Amino acid sequence: MVFRLLLKEIINKWTIPRSFEEEGKISREGILKLIEAARWAPSAENQQVWRFLVVENKEKKGLITEAIKRQDPRLKSTKHEIEKPVLDAKFVFNTNNFNALKDKYKDLIQNSHKNDINCSKEAAILIIFTHSQKFLGNTFGSTDIGAAMSNVNIEAYNLGYNCRWIRNFDREFLQEQFSISDKYSIDSIFAIGKEKLIQDHSEVEKKDFKNFFFINQWEKCPDFSKFQEEESFKEYDVSAIDAILDRRSVRDFQEDKKIPLYHQHELMNAAMMVPLTVNEPYIKILLIDDRDIIGQIAENSKIVIRRQKHVQQVPLIIIPTYDCTNNSPAFYAEEDTGAIIQNILLRAHSFGIGSCWIGAFNRDAVKEIINIPEQWHIPTLAIFGYPNEYPPAPPRKDLGKICFYDDWKSRIKERERTFMPSSHFLSILFRRMKNGENKSILRERRVGEIEEISEFKEFLKE
Repeated sequence: MVFRLLLKEIINKWTIPRSFEEEGKISREGILKLIEAARWAPSAENQQVWRFLVVENKEKKGLITEAIKRQDPRLKSTKHEIEKPVLDAKFVFNTNNFNALKDKYKDLIQNSHKNDINCSKEAAILIIFTHSQKFLGNTFGSTDIGAAMSNVNIEAYNLGYNCRWIRNFDREFLQEQFSISDKYSIDSIFAIGKEKLIQDHSEVEKKDFKNFFFINQWEKCPDFSKFQEEESFKEYDVSAIDAILDRRSVRDFQEDKKIPLYHQHELMNAAMMVPLTVNEPYIKILLIDDRDIIGQIAENSKIVIRRQKHVQQVPLIIIPTYDCTNNSPAFYAEEDTGAIIQNILLRAHSFGIGSCWIGAFNRDAVKEIINIPEQWHIPTLAIFGYPNEYPPAPPRKDLGKICFYDDWKSRIKERERTFMPSSHFLSILFRRMKNGENKSILRERRVGEIEEISEFKEFLKE
């Protein structure tokens, strides 16, 4: 059976599951589709550093439940002198920046732990998300994982399942039990299954926009009534699958076309779909549509000495930030912000808005431009505008290379081999050479030039 839920339907309807049907099962094809969705997430320099371990075996699922019961030992750290974090691109929040006795959100994290345990026991499958620490994985691996998790979440709902995002567990225990190489960092777990509908469904209240969003400057709250005013706007009724496969990183934009406020509001709504560690504003998101400020940010978005021209062209920049002042959700905030940005990128595509994820920029300068407090970190930013052209689809690593089944040494499918030597840089070169040959098990139409999609082509002309 082929499911074609619209992306906007999933964004508007999705809720956090608290329990699963114990008799639920996900077919082999369904499992492969979940990982297929994950591997089409954007990735820094297309390095695709993520690796996934799908666990269906009952005994091995029990090991994951045990890791969840043990909880994340970092949450108990009581380091007496907390170090001031150095918030550069490679910053990772760790126990040197944390004291559990002064944690702002200790009780709130514990509130969801019981449901994490129950869902891990009842789920049809569990997926352990990891990323390589090599090359850019050491810098952007966790945000890339967040994007991949967003895709899995959306595709699971599209297939009739739901995902519970589990963060609070003992990573070292899992690393040892599943013999996961220490070259990989364990990020999070998804428990996936048929959601059991219960009367008191809501685990957390719906997020209030005013607690999470600023516009152009820190602590400058938008007038949301203006954003929500009814107006005539066009929207491409894109399915969840098509959004995942057809959205591209755009680097050439129309400079004279603004993004309507109503569309910006819909992007914010997509961001708030992400189930945060706690339903509190340890993450703040800035929308920048002031031309002068965008120009200043563009000046500080350079790769070595080469300016990223496309940053200057756009009418909108979205900047996620998170609080590093001794709060436990910061351990997981890189993944959270990655999922937030990916949701926004996908929703933007349904309005014909192009986007690009930016990791190389001067964080200190950007913080000064928009008055972000010293101990709030910017892991990444994203730019949005109307494309002059769409690039071809980036080549993807084979599922057999990036996903394992029940054991770290057992690949989920036979890996496709090439005659190329086993070299990271040669591998990237070879994938670029294969551009345009992409096929996906998620749909019959190949993943190629977006302009080849007749209905999207007509939508862009309107």
